[in-house]
Amino acid sequence: MASGNAVPRAQLHIRAKGNTKCKDHKDNDVIFVCQNCKTLICPTCSISTHISHIKSFVEISKIYKENQRVIQNFLNETDNVNIPKLKQEIISSRTKMTSCKPNYENLRKKIIDDNNQCKLELDKITDDYIKLCDKMEVAAMDLIQTHITNLEERLGTLKQLSSEYKQTLQTGTAVLVYDSVSEIREMDPEIPPTPNIDMAEFTPGMDRLSHLKQALGNLKLPTDHLQVGSATSGHSDQRPVVRPKQSKEVDQASTGEVRYKLRDRPTVMSQFPYPGNITSICPTSDGRVWLCERYTNTVNLIDNQGQVIQTIRHSSDIQDISLDPTTGRLWFCCFGDKTICEVSTQSTPVTRFTTEDYPVRLCVTREGRVVVGTRGIGQGYKVGVYTVDGQVLHTAIVEGEVESISQCGVTGNIAVVVNYKHIIVYNSTLQSLVNYKGEGIQARGEGMQVRGSITPDRFGPLTVVYDSKGNIVIADQTRKTIELISGAGKYIKTLHTNKVYQWVVGIQKGDVLWSYLVLDTGGWGLKLLKYYRD
Repeated sequence: MASGNAVPRAQLHIRAKGNTKCKDHKDNDVIFVCQNCKTLICPTCSISTHISHIKSFVEISKIYKENQRVIQNFLNETDNVNIPKLKQEIISSRTKMTSCKPNYENLRKKIIDDNNQCKLELDKITDDYIKLCDKMEVAAMDLIQTHITNLEERLGTLKQLSSEYKQTLQTGTAVLVYDSVSEIREMDPEIPPTPNIDMAEFTPGMDRLSHLKQALGNLKLPTDHLQVGSATSGHSDQRPVVRPKQSKEVDQASTGEVRYKLRDRPTVMSQFPYPGNITSICPTSDGRVWLCERYTNTVNLIDNQGQVIQTIRHSSDIQDISLDPTTGRLWFCCFGDKTICEVSTQSTPVTRFTTEDYPVRLCVTREGRVVVGTRGIGQGYKVGVYTVDGQVLHTAIVEGEVESISQCGVTGNIAVVVNYKHIIVYNSTLQSLVNYKGEGIQARGEGMQVRGSITPDRFGPLTVVYDSKGNIVIADQTRKTIELISGAGKYIKTLHTNKVYQWVVGIQKGDVLWSYLVLDTGGWGLKLLKYYRD
């Protein structure tokens, strides 16, 4: 076989550890180290496949003493430092494991005790309400019965007078007739109305879940590595000590790198025209979508063919929208009056809290928090994490307008587009993890030929949304593309390139991508794309 031909990996020869014979020339002993290839070779190798590396050759015997020193240093470090340290760490970890179970048993007991206390107090409130209802019922019944008794007495009196006045008309004297008329004129002819006994009203709590969580107490979780969904990620960055494999084949399954398969190009599930100036897309779990239009006080719910199903109206212009991933309720922010609102079950917007600065973007998280991007007058730009009643938990200063916010359903991290220039990924407490400026995205020219990596000035992110795999979908308005990167900020693929214009995107359950763009017809519309293989 010619030296220029590639050897299939399955045919590569492997020299067993300690074997003195060459893996390619079985009758020859290995006597050199090719330092270029980090491989032991024989004289035949030195004048054939490795001849171009001749300057890097070293005789094995010449470095024997040096290699002995390396092994001795390793043994000293291992026996005197690493093994004792590992033993101590194992003892320490087992001690922690011993205390782990009772600690969590105690934690569960506290939660259950507080739950029981909440139930007792809720039962007490319920009992008080029931007693009040009983008292109100008795009072209402007494009032009505008194009214009925008065009416019956009045009826009896009128019947008696009617009989008397009939007799008076037939046989009464002038004096009796006069007295009867005087009596009639003094009577009250009006029938008293039924007394008002409006029923007492009970209004169910609108934000029951968050209030119950507040009543029960707060379960504070430790750092991200112990949270649900990442418990298998390990507790440190230290790599385990393992023997290297003899084969160079990559075990992709063990590395976890292959978790999904992408389609060669996205499949168009549906597309339809939809004129307007859409600034936010929030797909629902049942295949519909909420759309927010710039500079209007309305939000529309449409189906996957563009038919408007419901319209929400508000007193102020709506800046941005988000769906609560737990309750499915719609939230929105209003720039003008600095309000954050939730749409109740009656489809009525309710103001939950106001912000000190002007809100421009928001995202409701799976933990029941509201992440808000704000603009201050002369105060710069911020991202803040709020409770549903407006308490500020965390803030971060950003260098420019917040254009989009999305939370990862896998890690809980938060991605933010800043000033149409870059994407910052934060953890749940707004500690910065990644600052992505388009690294790895390939610039493409005519015929989709690769022209090299793009520069940050050619990267124009408009919207970010996380998909179910923890990857980030980016709508790039500058390059008219939809990009896919990992949650760690590594470029994966350009999913779609639009001919005319690319605007905002949203993700539906099942990783169906809703994209607002200029269709091939030349008009604005929505495309539903599927980019993972089933």
